[in-house]
Amino acid sequence: MDKQISISEDDKIFATGVFLQPVRCTINAVEQWRWVAVGFEDDSFFDGKLISPNEYADSIEKLATDFEK
Repeated sequence: MDKQISISEDDKIFATGVFLQPVRCTINAVEQWRWVAVGFEDDSFFDGKLISPNEYADSIEKLATDFEK
C-alpha cells in the first residue's frame, strides 16, 4: 500500500521537464485538487516544432512561442 505524503498548496514538485503546484478548483460543482504546471525545463515540442511554453497567458494563442518561425 502506498504511503501518503503531506503536501501544502504552496509546495511544488518536479516531474520530467515540468514544475507542478497543487491548485484547488471547482469543476461541475465538485471541488477537487489538480496539478498545474508552474514552470518548464528542457526543450518542449508541439507537432515536432520546438516551442517555448508559457506558464500563463491572457489567451490560448499566447500559451506558447514558436522558435522555428
